[in-house]
Amino acid sequence: MPATKKLPPTPQHAHEIDDPARHTMAVGRVLIVMVTALLVGALLNAPGLRKTAFGQPLGWQRDVAVFIADRLNDVSTTLLLSEPRAGIQVLAGRSGDDNVDLSLPSPTRPADPDIVWPPTKIAFSPTKPMRLAVAGDSLSITPGESLINLVPGTGVILPTGEVDGRISTGLARPEIFNWPAHLNEKLAGGEIDALVLTLGSNDDQALTGEGGVGPLLSPEWETEYRRRVGGLMDSVTNKGTKLFWVGVPFMSNNERYDTRYQFMNAIVRSEAEKRPGKVVYVDTNPVLSIFGGGYSQYLPGPDNTFVQVRTGDGIHFTRAGGDLVANAVLKAMGETFDLESWKNPPTTKAGSPVTTTTTNTTSPKPTKKSPGKSPGKSGKNK
Repeated sequence: MPATKKLPPTPQHAHEIDDPARHTMAVGRVLIVMVTALLVGALLNAPGLRKTAFGQPLGWQRDVAVFIADRLNDVSTTLLLSEPRAGIQVLAGRSGDDNVDLSLPSPTRPADPDIVWPPTKIAFSPTKPMRLAVAGDSLSITPGESLINLVPGTGVILPTGEVDGRISTGLARPEIFNWPAHLNEKLAGGEIDALVLTLGSNDDQALTGEGGVGPLLSPEWETEYRRRVGGLMDSVTNKGTKLFWVGVPFMSNNERYDTRYQFMNAIVRSEAEKRPGKVVYVDTNPVLSIFGGGYSQYLPGPDNTFVQVRTGDGIHFTRAGGDLVANAVLKAMGETFDLESWKNPPTTKAGSPVTTTTTNTTSPKPTKKSPGKSPGKSGKNK
């Protein structure tokens, strides 16, 4: 049997002899490296950090975050450190994601607001359908879906897409979502005949952005909120689109509705009345309550049963409630547009149909509007 060759003994601690020398880094140097890495990362992502800071709840923490983020963004922009992030967003099709637009348009009504021209009632037909868009905060979603499902039955209304619903948005905080800027882009092509808009339920707070003021419902707040409402109305209607603004409905929190939303609805209604034929205020409270008597969770339905029309939060709508709102909007459209004459077109003596574009037969004459009162701070409708 061949002898087994013995290996030389392994020297004790040989692994310590073969390993390269180990070096340790001082704790202070580690902290410097970490802080430097965080600072570089913050500078590279400064535009995103700035947008996040603006979107925080109102308070001193937000003020501090915005102060720091603004200065980081200034440095990042000056050193062009934000360019890589912007380039990646372009490649991903998300250009402009970091933009914070705080500007809001002012009203552009004619110089003499007392002169009212009777609106021309535009007629639509299956060959010339009305192009409809629906948008707004979370209260727009369920009724908007109901409306989009309902309008094909008219034969003359063509939805141009799904509901453009944006949760927790409004006119109070344009840094979170700027509705005037968004609608300006949405309507730029002039292809929308009517826009149904639901805004206001998130606006019972201090106003930020351009012209921002507080506290809520102060005279300064009312003036600025009225400017924002009127500016948005004119921005939409100047593009040839008729605006149907759906008011904030009764809520289970009666005190909140009575002291806030009723006042805000009065502002929207009064601004709409200054723009006859261009803006229609849609009050849904009559169809969402029994005899107009306030908030109702259930309403009488078919077969002497009661149907739930509001969700458990006391704010939003069930499908049945959304259908009620949609029908109220459709009724307002029927009063604003001619959606029926195409069914019975006028004929000549020979029996041939005559094509018409409007239902009015006389030239409109201007009238002097009777003086009205702006809503007081109580906001009570009488």
